[in-house]
Amino acid sequence: MRKPGTKNKKHRRTGKSNFWLKLGVNLFFAGIAFFALFLFFIWVGIFGKLPSKKELSSIENYTASEVYSSDGKLMGRYFIENRLRTDKDGISPYVINALVATEDARFFEHKGIDYISLGRVFVKTIIFRNKSQGGGSTISQQLARNLYHRKGNHWWSLPVEKTKEAIIANRIEKIYGKEQVLYLYLNTVPFGEDIYGIETAAQRFFSKPARELNPAEAATLVGMLAANTAYNPRLHPDKAKKRRNIVLHRMETQGFLSHREATKWMGTSVNLKYRRIDHNTGIAPYYRDHLRTEVENILREEYSDTIHLLTDGLRIYTSIDSRLQLYAEQSMQKHMARLQREFNAHWKNRIPWKNNPSLFENAVKNSKPYKSLANQGLDEKAIYTELKKRTSTLPGQSDGKNKVSALDSVRQELLTLHTGFLAIDPSSGSILTWIGGIDHKYFQYDHVKAKRQVGSTFKPIVYAAALENGMEPCDFLSNERKTFPAYDDWSPANDDNNYEGYYSLKGGLAHSVNTIAADVIMKTGIRKVIRLAEELGIQSDFPEVPSIALGTVEISILEMLRAYSAFLRNGSPVEPYGLLRIEDRNGKVLYERKPSKERSKVLSRETSLEMIYMLKEVVDSGTARSLRTVFQLNGELAGKTGTTQDNADGWFIGFTPNILAGCWVGAESPTVHFRTTTLGQGAYMALPIFAGFIAKASYDPGVRRYTSGRFPLLPVDLKHMLDCPDYSLENPELSFFERLFGTKPKNDSLRLIQKEERIQKRQEQKQKAKEKSRSFMNKVRKFFGKKKK
Repeated sequence: MRKPGTKNKKHRRTGKSNFWLKLGVNLFFAGIAFFALFLFFIWVGIFGKLPSKKELSSIENYTASEVYSSDGKLMGRYFIENRLRTDKDGISPYVINALVATEDARFFEHKGIDYISLGRVFVKTIIFRNKSQGGGSTISQQLARNLYHRKGNHWWSLPVEKTKEAIIANRIEKIYGKEQVLYLYLNTVPFGEDIYGIETAAQRFFSKPARELNPAEAATLVGMLAANTAYNPRLHPDKAKKRRNIVLHRMETQGFLSHREATKWMGTSVNLKYRRIDHNTGIAPYYRDHLRTEVENILREEYSDTIHLLTDGLRIYTSIDSRLQLYAEQSMQKHMARLQREFNAHWKNRIPWKNNPSLFENAVKNSKPYKSLANQGLDEKAIYTELKKRTSTLPGQSDGKNKVSALDSVRQELLTLHTGFLAIDPSSGSILTWIGGIDHKYFQYDHVKAKRQVGSTFKPIVYAAALENGMEPCDFLSNERKTFPAYDDWSPANDDNNYEGYYSLKGGLAHSVNTIAADVIMKTGIRKVIRLAEELGIQSDFPEVPSIALGTVEISILEMLRAYSAFLRNGSPVEPYGLLRIEDRNGKVLYERKPSKERSKVLSRETSLEMIYMLKEVVDSGTARSLRTVFQLNGELAGKTGTTQDNADGWFIGFTPNILAGCWVGAESPTVHFRTTTLGQGAYMALPIFAGFIAKASYDPGVRRYTSGRFPLLPVDLKHMLDCPDYSLENPELSFFERLFGTKPKNDSLRLIQKEERIQKRQEQKQKAKEKSRSFMNKVRKFFGKKKK
């Protein structure tokens, strides 16, 4: 017999069960409805537009453009994202296997979304809190994330982005085959250090293309994908090795490696061959800065900005020789390190700007720390208090030790010596080396293009003008110190304060005698010297004063080499160039340098030859003789040293028959300099860089042709005209009786006639050369005209 109320209790329990059942069913269908609505909102673009199939079918990543030297070496890249594209043949199969085994074992089975993996993640990660199971995203979903970066930080952002990635992944798989998805992924994935794609990573960490990676190297790079910084083999080699071995184990588990192979590679160390190529490193970074402007101008003019240097994967070929560039940089670094030590010791406990304190004050006010503190509203006193705190390191001290104050940093920057070095092939004008400074990371100012006073390196142009206007190498001039009232009583002095005797023209140049150079420009004519300098390609402004003979004009290394090239080209200067060709990523030529128009002769062949041999004497017995005596260089060499007032600038321009190079050394401000000419002259500051460069190149059979060869032989008549002493206490042009009685030579009129004849002869030779050149060009035009017809 039932107890009273039993039936009611049963009904109540049944009612409760029905309620929860109905609630569960309602919630289930509500969830489905909500999820369907959620998917619909994503599909129609409420949370951001989804890429169409058309857009996905033409995926374009930013791809870095590469610069190559004439000997095929990668010099550097231009990029927004440092990425290099590669195709199927450019990726090692070990990379593919490591990626699939580690990131998406069922990659070849699903269609963009791995539901089994999602279930595993839900159960093991969410329910059992096992974080070792990964995120469940397939390679295709990761590719979607790489292509379309996640946006927003709201609580609902993650499910929205994950869903969008799943839809995009499904669309990608419908458009591309599985292999194509893998290559797209490997070309887009980031590896940290601002690099993207497997090719860039392989070159950065192992200095080899991706197609040559072995299983251990492939596993190391794939292992980095889990955490770019934590598993970076440069920063954390032990963690990187452990992660690599996990990847190798998974490759073994998936059957991509045998147990023996996996064990072998797990036992190896991480053989890192790290090579960083960015805007500040690589080959010739200063030249790459110069080249970038040139290339962008060409693309703008020829292709109206439809092709972009930073994103379109161009290949740019230059005339830079990586071997010569290396030798120049090695010579520069060795010499500048020694010279800087000497300079610091030279000024120890002294202040170069003692008489010009505003130099330091202005430098401090223009420094970043000062401006930053001023923007914060600090007054002058407070700013200087902060600047005295030791919080920074000097350029080049990456270890972070020996902290210095911001004021010390400014002081050291003012005391830093800088340099510029350029070498060209004088026969063609092709640029072979370009060094714009001591360290592009800290000092971007390019001293190859910077204008500084050139000192005595300008004298050869003065002497060339004199030869063109009738003077001869063996004409003797008095060494007396003269004053020129018409030019504010200008009175040039000699470094040795010796004003006795007479110098021949070639002797005055060889020993860089200022009084002789002043006399030569006055006898030749200032205007004629300026006109010749302009015809030789120097574009600087020239004041019409005789002091330009001593190099008071500010000229760049680039301009000076353009001018000097005329001596090696029978009087025709050449325009230096470095860009040879631009190709797109498929090898289509976008630009190719055309042979430059031959410049007309500026100097006669005779003058050019005389100048070569006069500058050769500078090396053999003049101011550049240390090339022979100290640096023990043999072979054909010529050149000219240069030192400006107060030793502010040291110059050397030198050449062999096949290479022409120029070097400048000095501080950023001319106020900062050596106090003695012994240390501050061009022969001490700049010449050693040239010497080291030539010496290193001479030992390399691959580039020895630039340092060897012979200068053209002098014809007998020119050889005779150079056959005289450099210096004489008495004027050799006077007869014994003229010297004895002090009378003037009676044949002055005859000498004037001979001078006019020489001038006339040179002008006729120049005219003949121009006519010959014009005739040759006419024949070329006729030939190509007939060919066209």
